Amino acid sequence: MMNYELTAEQKNTKKVIGAFCQEAIAPTAALFEQNPKDKVAEMMKANLRKLAGAGYLDLALGDDIVGFTVAAEALAKACPSTFLAAMSSATAYGTPLKMFGTPNQRSQYLPAVIKGDCIGGLACAESDAGSDLNGIKTVAEKKGDGWVLQGSKYLVTNAPIADALLVLAWTDRGAGLEKGLSFFILKKGTRGATVGQPLETMGLRGALISEVALENCELGADALLGGEAGRGYEQFVKVSERIKLALAAMSVGLGVACMEDATKYAKTRTAFAKPIGLFEGVGAKLAIMFTYNDLGRMMTNRAAWAMEQQDPDAPVLVSCAKLFTSEAVNEIADLAMQIHAGHGYVKGTTVERLYRDARYAVIAHGTSEMQRAFIARDSLDKFKAA
Repeated sequence: MMNYELTAEQKNTKKVIGAFCQEAIAPTAALFEQNPKDKVAEMMKANLRKLAGAGYLDLALGDDIVGFTVAAEALAKACPSTFLAAMSSATAYGTPLKMFGTPNQRSQYLPAVIKGDCIGGLACAESDAGSDLNGIKTVAEKKGDGWVLQGSKYLVTNAPIADALLVLAWTDRGAGLEKGLSFFILKKGTRGATVGQPLETMGLRGALISEVALENCELGADALLGGEAGRGYEQFVKVSERIKLALAAMSVGLGVACMEDATKYAKTRTAFAKPIGLFEGVGAKLAIMFTYNDLGRMMTNRAAWAMEQQDPDAPVLVSCAKLFTSEAVNEIADLAMQIHAGHGYVKGTTVERLYRDARYAVIAHGTSEMQRAFIARDSLDKFKAA
């Protein structure tokens, strides 16, 4: 049975990383909205180097998954954009290397990720293929000992600042999803790989995304993740669980940021000669926000603990956490905006930025509809007639 009390080390992580993020990361959160993309890129690289120095990237790739969710919440509360960039590098890129890479691949790439010297990203989605991996058109053809990639990837987080990407491609279309996909390590500057200009996004504007075009892109044999073709789907499923867990932690951190901003406003804004927080309607909204955040944190930590224990229920618990927290943070952001009323609707306010950032959570790495379908399927499998 899970002990919901954090260990002494995890409590210290919460305290140290939380203080660090508020001091070193939070001040740049609003600045990402105000600067051109080239400046944003330099700012994000600087933030990732700061996180490396604080040990956050090492924690993200460590075995203390509950400890990581604690740190992830603190980072997302300070700056959701920096959280997403760090997650894309350490979790989405670094975790597959750690879990499935050859000894040479792990020794060559992981230390640089942990030190912030290498920024990574995951390139899976395409313009006509998101969660449906069958729709992927990118192919990798054998050429001698190496491979040649053809295709394109869309909405690749970190692509404009990445030193390397993990690219998902077909190596044997006829073998189907489970045996036909493979991941390849694509280094920056590889001939035939072109990174597009950063796309304009609704929120999370510090985490730059773009398209990546692959035309006769030649890679060596050592670029195949794990050295064995056909394992891409299995690897994708495993890393997706870690990403979804990280997004649940992000949702909680973002929700706490919304709640704290709304609470400060409710205590200082007056109407009819008293703080608006004393009005029942406003107080009720704050209570709902607190409750959602607390429940979301418990669900996220439970899923993290199950993942640590290799519990067979871990995948569905992760989906439950991602579903609840992502939808909750959108409700929380809406309540925070309602408390601020017209003042929050003005561009440049904290609540306006967080309101836009929150929308990402319910559509990224499996929409709410997909999480519900997976959870329902799991329940039906468990309770089907013998």
